[in-house]
Amino acid sequence: LGTRPAAVTQQLIHTWNDSLTTRFTGNGSIAAGSRLQGPVALYRGVLRVGGVIEGPVTVINGSLILLPGARITGDVLVVGGKLTKQEGSTLDGEERVYWDLAPVAKSGDGTLTLQETPDLETLGMAKASFGVGKTRTTLHASTGGTYDRIEGFPLEAGVGLDWRATKRDLIKLDLTGIVRTTTDNTDSRSDFGYRAKAEWRRSGEVSYGFGGKAWSFVDVIPDQTLSRVESGWSSILFQEDQYDYYDAQGLGLYGYLIPARQFRVDLGWDYVEQSSVPANDPWSLFINESKWRPNPLIDDGDFGITTASATLNTRDSDRQPAVGWFAKAGVEFGESDDVAPVALPPGVRDPIPTDGSYNYSLLTVDLRRYFRLSPDDRLSGRAYFSGWVGGDPLPMQRRLSLGGPSILPGDGFRQVNCTPPDASNPSDASLCDRTMFFQVEFRHRLDLGWHYTVSKDKEGTASRVIGVQTADLVFLSDLGSAWLSGEGPNHVPNNRLPSADYWSADVGAGIDFGFIGAYLAKSITDDGPLRVSVRLQRRF
Repeated sequence: LGTRPAAVTQQLIHTWNDSLTTRFTGNGSIAAGSRLQGPVALYRGVLRVGGVIEGPVTVINGSLILLPGARITGDVLVVGGKLTKQEGSTLDGEERVYWDLAPVAKSGDGTLTLQETPDLETLGMAKASFGVGKTRTTLHASTGGTYDRIEGFPLEAGVGLDWRATKRDLIKLDLTGIVRTTTDNTDSRSDFGYRAKAEWRRSGEVSYGFGGKAWSFVDVIPDQTLSRVESGWSSILFQEDQYDYYDAQGLGLYGYLIPARQFRVDLGWDYVEQSSVPANDPWSLFINESKWRPNPLIDDGDFGITTASATLNTRDSDRQPAVGWFAKAGVEFGESDDVAPVALPPGVRDPIPTDGSYNYSLLTVDLRRYFRLSPDDRLSGRAYFSGWVGGDPLPMQRRLSLGGPSILPGDGFRQVNCTPPDASNPSDASLCDRTMFFQVEFRHRLDLGWHYTVSKDKEGTASRVIGVQTADLVFLSDLGSAWLSGEGPNHVPNNRLPSADYWSADVGAGIDFGFIGAYLAKSITDDGPLRVSVRLQRRF
């Protein structure tokens, strides 16, 4: 039960389109005492069998019920529904049942075709690949997948080379150039950037690899889980950039080990120059009268950063999981001998040493669990922690906050950012040392079957169909806190969790079409308004 392999979808299309198949659309029945030669297929309905079917039976986005006295001599495949065998029925062949609906649609001539789901996250991206011998070349161009108040559209173009040295060994090379469409009048950064990476990978029962990289690009302060694409849409439409940024130029080495298909270990070391960049004034579609939110200063300097992480992923799908676990723990150790600390409001952090001894440690733990309660109902939960765990105080570019569509949609953007009550924070910069939150969602599947034909082949048969098979009705609740760690007013001791008055909670509901979702959420710990958020991917 559960996940539908990709090959099964092609089997459904082939079976339905076969001229020898007896086809039913909508509900169908085989009466008791009757006999039908297979193969038999039903699309979008319930097939009730009381008689005998000699051959295989395929049910596409529907259910199959075997009544008392029914018999099927062949194999049974049910996709997008359930198989019910009542007492006294017989199934001689193999049975396979997948609860996930198949992404197929019926064209005007009655045949089935593969249905595409709209994807707003890949707009503005293009690539083409070709192979010669053991080498495969990919040319790619994009808008960088985002839009922000620092660069505007970061136009990217590059080439990737994959050389299959042996059956197990793959060497990858990728070179990408970046052109920033918004000029920085302060000359704090160049209008051009780049990314370069070379990697050797060995596959097998135990896979591993290592590589090197160099880069010069505008990086984000990773204080939330909203994707860059979603922040880009928010920026270009409403002049609301969800991230803060800094310029990064560096070199790095990395390696990874995959001892089992669902488990991965990563190690990395970077030497990177990080420097502040100002917000500019790029164009926005609906709002252009007001100024963009200022981009906060960071602690400039050259940093050596060592990272290590372990990931367990048993989910049936990374994008739309229904069952399984996701667990990731990572640690970052940073140090600098020339850090130039930015001045923060008194009481936010102790002074950062500038004698060459500065170092910090950051821990992140992300735990998620997905349950499938029935073909139409799913329950999922998440627990997350990120924050300082040792050394000197965190640099500005690693500090944290809480609130907004990605974590607590019932709260305003960075509603909890640890700014002291008597201090000014015009950029809404994240100032907290630690954050922790819990999320839970219940999803009920709605069967829609919406689709439309984009193009047809010479015979008039649909060759490209886009649509939405299902939508999820979502009920959600979140609980979270962000705080300053240590001793002093408005701080939580390092070895304790915040008291109840530090926590924020919300409840909400929405509808998720897979490629876009709309949500309403309301805080239950504050008197804030009912808030609307739109997401291009699931919250977790």
